[in-house]
Amino acid sequence: MLSLFFADQISTGSTQDLLGDEAHHASKVLRLNLGEQIKISDGKGSWVSGPITEIEKKKLTIAISDRGASTVVTPEIVLVQAVTKSDRNKEMLELAVGAGVDRIIPWQSERSISKWQSDSYSKWEIGIKEACKQARQVRLPELNKVMNTNEISKLFTQNSRGFIFHESANIQFSHQEVDEKLDCVYLVIGPEGGITESELGIFTQAGGQVVRLGSTVLRSAHAGFAAIAALQTRLGRW
Repeated sequence: MLSLFFADQISTGSTQDLLGDEAHHASKVLRLNLGEQIKISDGKGSWVSGPITEIEKKKLTIAISDRGASTVVTPEIVLVQAVTKSDRNKEMLELAVGAGVDRIIPWQSERSISKWQSDSYSKWEIGIKEACKQARQVRLPELNKVMNTNEISKLFTQNSRGFIFHESANIQFSHQEVDEKLDCVYLVIGPEGGITESELGIFTQAGGQVVRLGSTVLRSAHAGFAAIAALQTRLGRW
């Protein structure tokens, strides 16, 4: 599978440039040479691929031999992830992106050990892009601003479903019906310390359903992957 890189815009001509840090990473870190095939995406789903024809210090050019675009499917899979410990963020994002998440909402929950910082958004953005390269995913999942419990509860509408994963639930996620005609499905993952009763109350009053994945308790950084994978299977995509 071709190495993936990201550019601001996809060319409509016969060649495509890769600039800046992306070009440097390709030529200096990965040491790609002339003639090697790579894929370049705009992060919105459109991509081109072809052999490298020119390498400069901060620029790389390919001759476009193929192009395409990924299709948007519904429902949109949205991970509402309680802010995790900083050393777990990269792992959490790699797993979520690899499982095929469409959008990520950072959640500042009551028991989150870490707090959302001024540079947290940019760090999560970088983590998402790196994870997409690893997963060869041409569409970058959208990253929303950090939200609190009340803000998230207002996202649950008639055209969406919200599932809150908690070990106290007696309803298994696999027993829930998920209509493919929904606009989106929200998967709410709590912090290592768990979701409080107050937060559960707010979510359920807004129409959210408290469910569990199984008999084991997963780390906060791993639970999102399991939930997304279960939903992908439920929707018949996996």
